[in-house]
Amino acid sequence: MKSVKVNHLQYKDLQIPVPWGFLAAKVWGPDDGLPVLALHGWQDNAGSFDTLVHLLPENTCLVCLEFCGHGCSSHYHPGMFLSLYDHIYHVKLVIDFFQWEKITLMGHSMGGQIALFVASIFPDKIHKLISLDAIKLRSSLPDSFTSDMKAVINDFQSIVRKIENVSRKPSVTTYNQAREKLVKNYSGSVEAEHTDILLARSLRKTGEDEYVYTRDLRTVIRPFLFNDFTTEKLKEIAKGIKCPFLLIKAKYSITSVSSERIELHQEFLDIYRNASSDFHFVEVNGTHHVHLTHPEMVAPYICNFLRKNVEQSKDAHQDP
Repeated sequence: MKSVKVNHLQYKDLQIPVPWGFLAAKVWGPDDGLPVLALHGWQDNAGSFDTLVHLLPENTCLVCLEFCGHGCSSHYHPGMFLSLYDHIYHVKLVIDFFQWEKITLMGHSMGGQIALFVASIFPDKIHKLISLDAIKLRSSLPDSFTSDMKAVINDFQSIVRKIENVSRKPSVTTYNQAREKLVKNYSGSVEAEHTDILLARSLRKTGEDEYVYTRDLRTVIRPFLFNDFTTEKLKEIAKGIKCPFLLIKAKYSITSVSSERIELHQEFLDIYRNASSDFHFVEVNGTHHVHLTHPEMVAPYICNFLRKNVEQSKDAHQDP
């Protein structure tokens, strides 16, 4: 692992071996600290937590994972489909790699949605859960499922052809072009200064002001477009989250679930409150990436949540 110092903290680049290559991670803090596995959002990378980590308790060992096809992680082999189920499986592989008896999960957006599933499916492995601007996965509508799947499969075939073309002649961009594109695509959620953090692991330099994207084009198909989880299925997942649970919502966020009924989201908050041993819901001023752009808005809630029952937490964890 390569060590790099940033301010008072030091992080190490880690490659976690998996059958198709490796999953990359940035590991912050002391090796014997309380481990927290951080899961980034769609099209982001481990840099998503770079500003927040400096405000967390000093005894936190923050493992910022990069999902398959994101950041510096390996891509799947050509022709393979990448879905939400894969990311859930990959998180379990990482938990097994570190041999954690129990772990705290912290996920943003897509990472938060995946964390919800992992906490419900493997409750014996999860100590605490923190979801940043991810109340639930978007519900799949049974009536449109066939047409949705057809569109996704057609899109996937198109992307596979693009990948074949890229392997022969990758698309090149300048740094400023990539910067401007990211700001535009995120619709005000991040500003230029924060794009530099994300681009550090999203671009690979190939020449004088020439870069190529490191991401796998298969990640362009959003997981919620081809999920088969109806509202009833998602409620069953929600009922399985028994661990202490902190859910932080950004007030001015626009996400894949923003168009869903507020009443539906309230139903899920009620389920979490009834199922979890210690549920907390907080709304903060900010956009979807508030944890990156204004970490001071979310850090106090996260720190208080992490410090709760810290002595029991030490006993429950195995050092990574």
